[in-house]
Amino acid sequence: MTVILPEINFLTTNPEELANEFIQMYEQAEGRKLAQADPLRLIFLTCASVITKQNVAINDAAKQNLLYYARGDILKHKGAEFDTPILEATAASTTLRMHLSLPLSTSKIIKKGELLATSNEGAIFFVSTHDAVIETTDLFVDINLKCTITGPEGNGFAIGEINSLVKPLPYVSKVENITVSAGGSLEEDEDSYRNRIYLAPEKLSNAGPTGAYEYYAKSASPLISDIFVDSPQPGYVNISVLLKNGELPSEEIIQLIYEKVNARDVRPLTDFITVSAPEIVTYDLDVVYYIETNAVDKTLIHQNVEKAIDEYGKWQSSKIGRDINPSKLISDCIKAGAKRVDVRTPIFMAINKGQVAVMENKNVTFGGLEDD
Repeated sequence: MTVILPEINFLTTNPEELANEFIQMYEQAEGRKLAQADPLRLIFLTCASVITKQNVAINDAAKQNLLYYARGDILKHKGAEFDTPILEATAASTTLRMHLSLPLSTSKIIKKGELLATSNEGAIFFVSTHDAVIETTDLFVDINLKCTITGPEGNGFAIGEINSLVKPLPYVSKVENITVSAGGSLEEDEDSYRNRIYLAPEKLSNAGPTGAYEYYAKSASPLISDIFVDSPQPGYVNISVLLKNGELPSEEIIQLIYEKVNARDVRPLTDFITVSAPEIVTYDLDVVYYIETNAVDKTLIHQNVEKAIDEYGKWQSSKIGRDINPSKLISDCIKAGAKRVDVRTPIFMAINKGQVAVMENKNVTFGGLEDD
């Protein structure tokens, strides 16, 4: 959720305040002061401790009635109120091209689930998701495959890497995936789910408003991190998509989103929709950092600075339209323990809507030790 809300508490969780309140009430009722070693004071302190624990539990339960704090099964119930279930784990998918040694004399059907393919390692398997018909005129046939397990394990198989049938077919000379496998994910994380619930009222309209397009597009896959919706001219809608950790969407993910927003009960009749990855703006990173001479654990600082620089690259490319901002990099490195940071490149650059900044080359140099 982009809205920043103040922290709230329904009940006090400060045991000292509760104990003082008990003591004051007793002293006013009895007309005497309790000494520090009075047994009644110890009893009141114990009661305050027990009530504090109860107040913490009550506080947490009450706060989870609010979307901002809801988590776990309660968050799923909040989603149910808006007809927005959590996105379940998905399996990676790809397209397998099956080359025939010779044209068949008769047409043949390969039924859904009959074809099982894998890579040379054979640890991950992909199964056909639809019936495929091989005609007598075909020299090859393309079949959609889905990984047999859900999650990201099936992602990232390069073109040609899935090249073996578990059960060989006599008329097949070669198989190969012609798209990189993608789309496998774990169950939607709670922050993304909370954000979709926040957007859910937008779907009371069809996908005409910007927020409605964002809601429906994000509902296509848990891998989606950011969506930018633009209408360059009336009747035309461009949707730019970015995945988690700044990854660009595969054709399979783009197709999933397109099918989601182009459904007849979602898309306004007059809208023409395109879904694509954002335009890439590349930058080079050249950084020199220095550490204070008297720093206690210089090795740890080196590790933290290197990690901060890597995290900056992910941060920079994880949102569409985010300006290239070296000040963020300097701040992160200083927090990681660097004394001084010299960012030679990049310089600040405003990024247009629909663009994303992606690091092309990285050069990180330790400049040495400096006195404070």
